[in-house]
Amino acid sequence: MTPDLSIIIVNWNTRDLLENCLRSIDRSRGTHAIQTIVVDNNSADGSREMVGKNFPEVLLMNSGGNVGFARANNVGLPRATSSLILFLNPDTEVSQSGVEKMIAFMKAERSVGALGCKIRNSCGTIQQLGIQRFPSPAGELMKMICVSEKTQPRLGGLFPYHDPEKSGEVKKLFGACLLVRRAVLDQVGSFDERFFMYCEDVDLCHRITEAGWRLYYLSDAEILHLGGSASSSVPGRFAVLMMCESFSKFMRKHHGWFGALMYRCATLLGAVFRLAVLLAMALVKLVRNKGSLTALRPSINKYMVMWQWALGLRRPVIRH
Repeated sequence: MTPDLSIIIVNWNTRDLLENCLRSIDRSRGTHAIQTIVVDNNSADGSREMVGKNFPEVLLMNSGGNVGFARANNVGLPRATSSLILFLNPDTEVSQSGVEKMIAFMKAERSVGALGCKIRNSCGTIQQLGIQRFPSPAGELMKMICVSEKTQPRLGGLFPYHDPEKSGEVKKLFGACLLVRRAVLDQVGSFDERFFMYCEDVDLCHRITEAGWRLYYLSDAEILHLGGSASSSVPGRFAVLMMCESFSKFMRKHHGWFGALMYRCATLLGAVFRLAVLLAMALVKLVRNKGSLTALRPSINKYMVMWQWALGLRRPVIRH
């Protein structure tokens, strides 16, 4: 029997989170036939043994190394047999109502090529949808200078914004929970393996919309996202460096070598601007003797790393 939904999960050393994710899928099946595929990037934490022991019905594949998110998803894709493919992070938990609503929506709205849902963080907040415009060098610079979670909703004219509490058509969706038609992937291709992680979802959304399909955000469906677990276990500001590297590759692909160069310049200028603001805030705190500087340190470290990446002083080192 052809399943109603195929779920592909890429895992790297997130054994306990993966187990919770798989249990949530079991609880959410309802009347739907769901095929679950786990592509493991050669984890060393017993992830594969756990899946084999506790979830014998799951199709388990070993990519053979830490090959990244895009390539690992592409490893699992040929084994998916449903017309609907859900790319799901291992640090998520799904619900029966969420799965049912997403499947029903895609069956009813045939012009929608890919669907996303509300992503709730473990602290209860809802993940923002980001700027609803595909990245460009100038846009990234303006974002670093002007945009924060507080200011973005107020800058809708300059930076297109979509309220995560409302359903509607969007430009970009997140790879943490991305439901795509098999027919769409057959038409536009799967994830671009040049992206180790980050931007592969943006690039796929770009190709889907370029092919004339709609992207839709369904706020009625919801998942829990614990967030960033694989990348946070890697030392050396890996996530920040990989984000910069992936955005640079996106710029090179869609804006040429000059666009990639301009993005590097924009990152340098934006990081310097943010550091200047943060240092000014730190000085004010010191002068007024109000509060600790501890809260500013993560942001200062982040923009220091971005500044170093822009000058070619640091690059992400992938652990295998």
